[in-house]
Amino acid sequence: MVISRVNRGLKRMKARAEEKRTKAHPALETIKTRIAERLEAAGLSGREASVRAKLGLTYANDILGGRSLNPTRETLAKLGAVLDTDADYFFGTQETPRLPASNLAPARSNIVAETRIPAATIPLFQIGLTDPDGFFALNADRRSAYSSPLISNRDAFAITVPDDCMAPRYRIGEVVVVSPSKPVVHGGFALVRQTDDRVAIRQIVTISTDKITVRCLNTEGDIDIPRSQVKALERIIGSCELV
Repeated sequence: MVISRVNRGLKRMKARAEEKRTKAHPALETIKTRIAERLEAAGLSGREASVRAKLGLTYANDILGGRSLNPTRETLAKLGAVLDTDADYFFGTQETPRLPASNLAPARSNIVAETRIPAATIPLFQIGLTDPDGFFALNADRRSAYSSPLISNRDAFAITVPDDCMAPRYRIGEVVVVSPSKPVVHGGFALVRQTDDRVAIRQIVTISTDKITVRCLNTEGDIDIPRSQVKALERIIGSCELV
């Protein structure tokens, strides 16, 4: 009797799993259209984007080709991190590819004029070449003032992006704004500061007691940095073009 009930339960579970696998998501056509759009915007093939998102070789192409009918929010969020967009955009519940970061929204001069927000001035570090390992120093002799009415964090500072390691999320020559006081979460983007005070822009994959696992978006394979070599993780709260 017990074995029979267990078998029936397993059959029901398998049936539900099969139904979920074969039942198309209601927004599937929107998902397919917007994945294709973001691939074109990023200049990536479906295979390249899938590999960079750590989703295998065919994830994006399986959706586009109708072989995967019910993609999950979790996997679409991973793909979105590579294609500079949010999962809600794929589902059609968000009109623009990416919502503004928490403290750095797109410039809208009419709103700024109406609310008369005072401009905040923060340090801006102009970055030249990186070291062979991708890290770089924040040199005081390459520091200038950067002013924007859209920055409210008193401890924030800005740096120019030195390479395309984090493209398409952050491209060379853009400015990223860093807030040392804001917490860094798994999957977020941060400035990784080593004990020698050299830094690098990376996506934070995991934070454990003995290591920090980070990722570049345009290379394969995650990188483990011993916790003893990491002085701080400082959250990136937004980016914009340098004007």
